[in-house]
Amino acid sequence: MNSVRPIIEGAVLAAIFSILLFIVLYMPIIGMFFLFCLPIPFIIYVVHHGLKNGLLLLVVALFITYIIGSIATVPLAFTYGTAGLAMGYIYSLRKSAYAVLVGGSLTLMVNLVLLFVLSNLLFNVNIVEDTKNMMHESIKTGEEMFKALGRPTDQFELMYESIDMISYVVPSVIVLISVLFTITTQFFAGQIFKRLKIDYQPFPPLRQWTFPKSLLWYYLIVSILIMFGITESEDALLYSIILNLFLVLEIVMTIQGISFLFFYFYIKNKSLAIPVTITIVSFIIPFLMYIIRILGIIDLGFDLRKRMKNPQ
Repeated sequence: MNSVRPIIEGAVLAAIFSILLFIVLYMPIIGMFFLFCLPIPFIIYVVHHGLKNGLLLLVVALFITYIIGSIATVPLAFTYGTAGLAMGYIYSLRKSAYAVLVGGSLTLMVNLVLLFVLSNLLFNVNIVEDTKNMMHESIKTGEEMFKALGRPTDQFELMYESIDMISYVVPSVIVLISVLFTITTQFFAGQIFKRLKIDYQPFPPLRQWTFPKSLLWYYLIVSILIMFGITESEDALLYSIILNLFLVLEIVMTIQGISFLFFYFYIKNKSLAIPVTITIVSFIIPFLMYIIRILGIIDLGFDLRKRMKNPQ
């Protein structure tokens, strides 16, 4: 019976993967949400039956993908299937949620880079340049409309410059997409784990999140280099590295600030709705996000939480 169970569960999870994949491929609007669930069948299967059996499920999933879609959609299944295998393996080791986040994110990053490289080498498709050209055309159309209406077009120069920056920030975009995708998948997987009574380590409450203080020094250094240091005309590669570090560390400081907000209102016994509302509004009002980032920097640099816990 034990030898049959992996086969039965594998068949069920393969069927679930097929349904999810069908929704993603043929119902784009709804499929955007189900995309985060594609790794979950692999996560559950590896947690129950190990990585070796998980690899067999991946082979079956790739074949199903070819049948449902086409050869062009196979990389989609491979990308999210391998991410699910990595996350499931780390879950099976009873590691922390952060370890799962790192494993899943790194797997996705490698897969996305491979997709970029292979699409360029095999199909002569440069995703970054094609995106830039498409955005250039859209802005150019808008600029021509403004000219026809006799309106000033100075703001379009800034838009063109922003598009040109895309090539430099691709690495940080890949990192951000991979991390956000993995966290979202972990959230959905956690809900299913609870129903299936699978033991796992969830993320701690957001108010407890904090980063190493050393990141603050890296942030200050790259900020100074961005403001007063190297430019893209001097050394494009070094500029790209510094710019991507700056963007990633800015996000880190922002998360630190959001975490501090949740901590502050928690120890003040205020409603959770307050920090949630402030966080949502900050995505609409950039200046508020700037203040939250400063809070994160101060919290990391001066241990505000410890001072608030122990005023003496």
